[in-house]
Amino acid sequence: MLRRFAMVAAAVAVLLGLTSCQDDLPPTPAGSNGYWSTAPQTDEQRWELLRKLRAIDPCALVPRSELAKIETVNSVDVRRPNWCEARMGPTDPGKGTVLSWSLGVALKGIAQPERGRTTHIGAVTIGTVSDLDTNPDLQGKLVQRNCTASASFPSTAAVMMFVTTPLGTEPCPVAEAVLPTVLAQLDEEPTHGTSPDTPRTVLLGSDPCAVANDLGVPLVVTDQREWKCSFPYRGDDIEVQYTYDQERLIAEGEPIFTVNGHPAYGDPSNDEFRSYNSIVGPPVPSSKPESFLGPKLPVVNVFGRDGAVVEEVLRRATALFPPA
Repeated sequence: MLRRFAMVAAAVAVLLGLTSCQDDLPPTPAGSNGYWSTAPQTDEQRWELLRKLRAIDPCALVPRSELAKIETVNSVDVRRPNWCEARMGPTDPGKGTVLSWSLGVALKGIAQPERGRTTHIGAVTIGTVSDLDTNPDLQGKLVQRNCTASASFPSTAAVMMFVTTPLGTEPCPVAEAVLPTVLAQLDEEPTHGTSPDTPRTVLLGSDPCAVANDLGVPLVVTDQREWKCSFPYRGDDIEVQYTYDQERLIAEGEPIFTVNGHPAYGDPSNDEFRSYNSIVGPPVPSSKPESFLGPKLPVVNVFGRDGAVVEEVLRRATALFPPA
């Protein structure tokens, strides 16, 4: 399971390890007023922000009608509760356009690209950086083009976007064209199910910090993220994450228990850390063909150092979900 943490860390490094330049876009009301443009001042307001973010349907932020302006839409698929991906145009490898976006929290904002482009839409800071911006030496060596974009709000909410396009195209204009729609849709706070491409799952409407409350553990709100809860417990630093993951990646672990009909699997291969998972619901419906890794499943992941503590927290977290 450390593979997932490495992938997330790499994406965050791209987005957060950069500095800024300035170039303003024409002003637009989207994102310039209302809830997302106000910084939280109290812990209760910070908890409210997390609740609002968890309630938003990510796929509704870029409707199919907007995607169709780019190319013919082949599929729109939820990758995580806060992460949506669209595939458009030719289906041959390297020939189509892939656009994915996620909604989260960036407490200190997102540092902006030194070699890319920084703009503003109302109160929102937009950053875009392409593969050739960061490494011009790749010219002539790429098989496709890539762009990373971000939108950072005064509320500490953040949208992250990744674009892949064929050679001979520029990927960042795709993100720049779509982001105003994302901001306008976010102002509407669309709930899960607004997009026909967002399936209902047992994770939606759930709080990853519920198990900490069940254990009687006090929480620091600034340590929390929309779908992840971090807290100390019995001498260990625990992370609980609600996510979707492929069946084979979960079931390759060692079976450790079943609660309410939900099987749990350990990852005993690492001596320093433990990453245990339970499957808490049926497969997540998808418009994409099923991969060799099997369907995506709603999963509770608990990460820590002490296997006994990690297992206890996972048991308690799994028990909070309805029986299978």
